[in-house]
Amino acid sequence: MAGASGGVDAPALPERPRRVRVACVAGDREGIAERFEDAYGLRPEFAETTPELAGVICGYEEPARLGVDRWLALVAAWNAVRRAVAVVDLGTAATLDFVAADGRHQGGYIVPGLGLMAAALARDTAGVRVAGDLAPDLAPGRNTAQAVRRGSTAMLLDFIEASVGRFASVAGGPPAVFLTGGDAELLAGRLPFALRVEPDLVLDGLEFALP
Repeated sequence: MAGASGGVDAPALPERPRRVRVACVAGDREGIAERFEDAYGLRPEFAETTPELAGVICGYEEPARLGVDRWLALVAAWNAVRRAVAVVDLGTAATLDFVAADGRHQGGYIVPGLGLMAAALARDTAGVRVAGDLAPDLAPGRNTAQAVRRGSTAMLLDFIEASVGRFASVAGGPPAVFLTGGDAELLAGRLPFALRVEPDLVLDGLEFALP
């Protein structure tokens, strides 16, 4: 049985799982483990970021400091195509990671996601309050809400396009681009290159980390 939980509590399942594998960046692993043990009588297995996995070599100076969600996603993406890849995770934060054709992780970027950008403006700028989803329409806004939503969207899209372009220039050609995360569908149609929306990249990576 496979599935994803959006929080750290044990999800309600229709039957007892045979095994629990966890990719988690939260700090309270023991507390998470206890919740699963209480719910299912099983000790969960936690994936770790390692210096090398399934043909991919981590590019971080200290591999353990790379979030395991990013690590599993880039391992899964590279193994899906076995050539240069760019992995864009569009969640609360937006992360971009790059892996060369030979499996060497080149590092990545972490920037605010769409919702976080709007929240920062609401918190730190007087009179700027935006509620609701961010729209992909990039025409200049004619009111504050539109200006924030469209400006944030344009900023993130331009950053992704420029970053993938820079990587392509050193990778010997366009990489395979994978999008994942909650805002992936929202932005996918606005990027000017071929890409794959893969919502389960982290789960796919668990198959390599904890087979």
